[in-house]
Amino acid sequence: MPHTGDIKVIAAMGDSLTAANGATSTKFLDLTMENRGLSWCIGGQWDWRNSTTLPNILKVYNPQLVGYSLGDAFGIHSETQFNVAEIGAVSFDLPYMAKHLVKRIRNDPRVNFKKDWKMVTISIGGNDICTFVCAMKDPESLPRKHRRNLSKAIKYLKDNMPRTFVNVVSKPKVETVVMPKDKPDECRTLHFLECSCWQGNTYKATAEAIKRWKRIEREFTAVEEEVAKSSIWRGHNDFAVVYQKWSTEISLNLDGKGNDYSLLSFDCFHMSQKGNAYAGTTLYNNLLQRDSQKSTNWASPMKKFLCPTEQNPYMFTYDNS
Repeated sequence: MPHTGDIKVIAAMGDSLTAANGATSTKFLDLTMENRGLSWCIGGQWDWRNSTTLPNILKVYNPQLVGYSLGDAFGIHSETQFNVAEIGAVSFDLPYMAKHLVKRIRNDPRVNFKKDWKMVTISIGGNDICTFVCAMKDPESLPRKHRRNLSKAIKYLKDNMPRTFVNVVSKPKVETVVMPKDKPDECRTLHFLECSCWQGNTYKATAEAIKRWKRIEREFTAVEEEVAKSSIWRGHNDFAVVYQKWSTEISLNLDGKGNDYSLLSFDCFHMSQKGNAYAGTTLYNNLLQRDSQKSTNWASPMKKFLCPTEQNPYMFTYDNS
């Protein structure tokens, strides 16, 4: 398995959290801007001194890294590079994203497709759980369908893109960002639109309904860990899948003094530039942590920043940890 410096190509699949929607937002209209260059897992705007995204950290180990988003851009723009995330995307879109991503990487002249190590981060589910599940005829089928979609996407990557390291990252729990009672008033209004299954009367977000969505959300997240840890992906010298846990127990109250909404964008749903920096650092730390030792909550890059060691120079997988 590769060292951090062996990664030459970085890519991502997902939704608006991966597109970094509204990361620099200070007003409502800013939320439509996709600040992809600041995305926690695929943004490479500036360097680690300005924004500790995963690519900006990996660029320290390998300045020849390619694929990271360069700045504000929509999915059709070249600045997105190998970030195929789209606002509004759901689990169903993953297989198509995988095919589109492989094609984009294979056709890029900067990439030695057979020899270069590639890192792909997959993170999706906010739209499924917030606005899609309550409109389904059979909401309980969502985790099962997600298992199929995620497995199909990963298998396509395995079969069609050699030397690939896949990070599977669960979305943060909805209640962490949507349910706090002290959230700003503008966030309450926007959450009626962004998370209508959990807020407001559009889909009758009763206590009983929310309890149901929480159960489905737990099953949805469990599926992601189960798929990532499947024996199907084990034992390969040129392919690995790892479930990175940094988002599983995420909190806005990091110092015990109350929720820090500066980690979130104007809508208190997406991550701010600060939140993306915290997330990018913690995802990077996860790469260097064994499964049983992975951080499950984000942290300031000033408080925890790991480095490879002589004893453990490689990124951990389920085969070498």
